[in-house]
Amino acid sequence: MAASMRLHHLLKTAAIPIPLSMADLEIRAVSGDSRRLPPAALFVGVPGTHVDGGEYWSSSLAGGAAVAVVGPQAARKHPPGPEDPVVVVDDPAACLGRLASAFHGHPSRHLQLVGVTGTNGKTTTTHWIEHLSTAMGTSTALLGTLGNRWPGTVIKAGHTTAPADVVQGHLAQAVADGVQRAAMEVSSHALAQQRVAGLVFAGAVFTNLSQDHLDFHGDMASYFQAKARLFAADTLHGQAVINCEDPYGRRLYQQLGSKAWGCRLVDPRQRHRYPSNSGAELLMCDLVMGARGVEGRLVSPMGEGRFRSPMLGRFNLMNLLQAVGVLLACGAPLPPLLEHVPHFGGVPGRMESIAAPDITVVVDYAHTPDGLANALQALRPFVVGRLICVFGCGGDRDRGKRPLMAAAAAELADELVITSDNPRTEDPQGILDEICAGLPTGTPHRREPDRGLAIHKAVVQAAAGDTVLIAGKGHETVQIMAHEQRSFDDRRVAAAAVAER
Repeated sequence: MAASMRLHHLLKTAAIPIPLSMADLEIRAVSGDSRRLPPAALFVGVPGTHVDGGEYWSSSLAGGAAVAVVGPQAARKHPPGPEDPVVVVDDPAACLGRLASAFHGHPSRHLQLVGVTGTNGKTTTTHWIEHLSTAMGTSTALLGTLGNRWPGTVIKAGHTTAPADVVQGHLAQAVADGVQRAAMEVSSHALAQQRVAGLVFAGAVFTNLSQDHLDFHGDMASYFQAKARLFAADTLHGQAVINCEDPYGRRLYQQLGSKAWGCRLVDPRQRHRYPSNSGAELLMCDLVMGARGVEGRLVSPMGEGRFRSPMLGRFNLMNLLQAVGVLLACGAPLPPLLEHVPHFGGVPGRMESIAAPDITVVVDYAHTPDGLANALQALRPFVVGRLICVFGCGGDRDRGKRPLMAAAAAELADELVITSDNPRTEDPQGILDEICAGLPTGTPHRREPDRGLAIHKAVVQAAAGDTVLIAGKGHETVQIMAHEQRSFDDRRVAAAAVAER
C-alpha cells in the first residue's frame, strides 16, 4: 500500500493518457467522494443514478485534490480550463477501481478473494466461507451486508458492496494485517456500477436469480447480465461455483464450460442413488432432514464425505455446498472442511430463532418472492399448529414483486399479517394495496401498516404450537419512513411480544 505515487505511474496502470504538465504530481490518496478528500488526492468523479460525481471536480480541487478524473458529460457541462488539473476519460467508474487498486498495491492479488453474487444467499454463503476458512487456520476477511471484518478489525457497512476505492482500501488493510483470504458479497448494483473493477477473484459463487431490483435493472435479462459480469475472464481467475438448480444458474454454467463447477442437491427420496449423470460436479445426497438440522453426504471432484449441518432449509444446504465447493477450488482439503460444518453459529437475521416457551418465532431477511418461499418451505415440516407469516415490501423499490410476495406467502403459510417494511417516501397503505392485489380470494390475512403492532399481535395472539415467521428486515436495526430512520429491530420487538404472552 503506497503512501504516495507519482501521477504518471498511477495513470499508466489504467491505460489513461498522461498529460505531461501533470505527470510528476504526487498523489497521496484515490477517492470517489468529493466531500472527504485528503490533501493531494486523486479524485475520480463517477456518474451515479441521480448525480454525476464528475460535476464536482472544481470543488474537489478547491478542497485539496491534486487532480480530478471525470467523464465526458461532466467535462462538457463544466468545461475545465487549460490550467485545471483535470483528466477526461470514457469510463470513470472503471477507472476508480483500477486506480485505487494500483495505489494500494493491487491487494486482491495478495490474498484469495472469493466473490459471492445472487439474489438470495450472499450473506449466508460468505459467512459459511469465513467460518470454515477461519476454523481451518486461514486468516479470513468478510466483506458484505452485515459489515466488514477480519481479525482485529470491524468496520460498519453502508452497502452490500462498498464503493470501489473503499473496497480496495479495506483489502489493502486486510493484507497488511496478514489476512490470507477474503469472502465478499458482490451485489448486482456493484457489478453494474463497476465497483469491482480492478479486483481479481480467485473464486466466485452464483447462488440464484429471482425477481428483485428491477427498479434499477429494468428487466431480468439485464439483471442476469449484471450478475454474470463477476464471471468474466478479466475478473475471475479461478473456479466458478454455480447453483445448477436455478434456471439462470444453469445458463451461466453452460456459458462458462470447464471454468464452472455445478451444484445440485439430490432429493432425499433418492438418497441411496448416486446420479452419475446429474450435470453437476458438487452434490449433496443421502439427505436426512430433522428439526435440529440436516445430515448427508457431500460429493466433490476432490472426494466425498459425510456432514452434519445445524441449518434448516434446502436453500441453506445449497449455500453450504457452494461455500465448501469454492474453498475446495481454492485448495482447502475436504475432510477438515466437513469437520467444522456442525459448529457454524448462523447469521444474524437469517432464520434466527427468538426464544419462546410454547411457540416458534423466527426472524428472516427474506424480502423477495423466492426468498420468502424458501423460508416458509424450510419451516413447514416442523410446524405443529399454524404457520403465520408477517411480511411487507419496501417502498421506492421494485413494485412488480409485491403481488408475487403475496402469492408466495399465501401458498405456503396458513395466515398472513401484511405490514410495512421500509416505506421510505411511499404511502404505506398504497404499498399494502399492491401486495394484497396478489392474494387469492379467501386468503386468511390481516393488514396492519404499523410493523411493531403487526409483530406484537402475531406473536401474542399465536396459539401454542404455532410458528411465526417475521420476514423482510432480518438483521436491520432501523426502519426508514419518509426520509427518517427510526430505531427498529424485528428481533427486539418479537422478544418483547414473547415476554407478554
